[in-house]
Amino acid sequence: MKKLLMVCGVAAMMFGATSCNKTSSSDNANQGFGDSLSVAMGSAQGSRLLSEYMTLPEEQQANYKKDDILRGLKQVIMTDTTQQGYLTGFQFGMQLFGQILRYEEAGVPIDRNKLYEAYAKAFSADSVDSDQMRELQTEFQALAQQAQQKMMEYYQKQEAAAREAKENSPEAKENVAKGEAYLKDQMAKDPEIKVTESGLAYKVIKAGEGEAVGANGSAKVKYVGKLIDGKEFDSNSEGVVMNPNRVVPGFGEGLSMMKNGSKYVLYIPGKLAYGVDGNPQAGIAPNAMLVFEVETSDVTPAK
Repeated sequence: MKKLLMVCGVAAMMFGATSCNKTSSSDNANQGFGDSLSVAMGSAQGSRLLSEYMTLPEEQQANYKKDDILRGLKQVIMTDTTQQGYLTGFQFGMQLFGQILRYEEAGVPIDRNKLYEAYAKAFSADSVDSDQMRELQTEFQALAQQAQQKMMEYYQKQEAAAREAKENSPEAKENVAKGEAYLKDQMAKDPEIKVTESGLAYKVIKAGEGEAVGANGSAKVKYVGKLIDGKEFDSNSEGVVMNPNRVVPGFGEGLSMMKNGSKYVLYIPGKLAYGVDGNPQAGIAPNAMLVFEVETSDVTPAK
C-alpha cells in the first residue's frame, strides 16, 4: 500500500508537469532554463522516490521493480499533452486501482473485467437518468458499506495478530521476567514497598500533606526515570505540570495518590508503562519495567 501511494504521488506530480511543458517548450528563449528545470526536477523527485523505496522490506522491493516503476512513469510523462482524455482516464483508473487493492487486501475479490465492462457501459451511454443513477449509487453504497465492514474486521485481525506477536516475542517475555525478578528482589530488601491491584509498586519516601492529586487533578512534578539496570532515560529537575490521565498508566496511578510535598519511588511494570511497543527513542525496550523517583508540589486536586 505504501508503494502504491508513492507511485500515485509520482503520477499526480507528472500530470501537472506535462501540462506545463506545453507552454515552456514553445518559448525558445527559455529552452536553456527549461532544460535545467527538467534535469533538476527529475533528479530531485527521483532521489526522493528512491529514499522512500529504500525503506521498503526486500520482499516488497522485489514486487516493485525499479524498471517497472520507471516504465509506468515514462508512459505517463511521455503522453502527448493533447491527449487530455487519456490522462483523465489514467487518473480515474489510478483512483479505482487504489480501491481495488484495498478491497482485495481485505479478502474482498474484485473481478476487474466485470468492473471495467460495467464502467464502460455506464460511461458510454448517450445520456444518464437521474433516478437510475440514484438507484445505482444507493446499491453501490450498500455494498461498499458491507465491504468496509469486512475491511475493518480484516485490519482489526491484523492488528490483533501483530499485538499478539509482539507480546509473545522472546524480548518482551524476557523483559517481563526481568522486571518481576527485580521487583521481587527490591521488595525482599525493603518491606515498605507496596503493590496496588493493578501491579504498580511504590514506596512512600515522604507522605506530603493535604488532598491527593486524584485521577483528574494536576501537580508540579520533578522526576528521574531509570531502567532497572540504573540507566537514566528521562528527568526534570525544575518541575513540570502533569495530569495523571495524560501520562503512562503506572505513572498516572502513582501521581494520583501523591499530595503536596510528596516524594515516592514508583516501580512501573511494562504493562503499565510503554507495553510491548516500548519507546525506542528513549531506549525503553518492550515490556521494560521503569523506576521513577517523583516529587510533587503545587497540587490542584481533582474536583
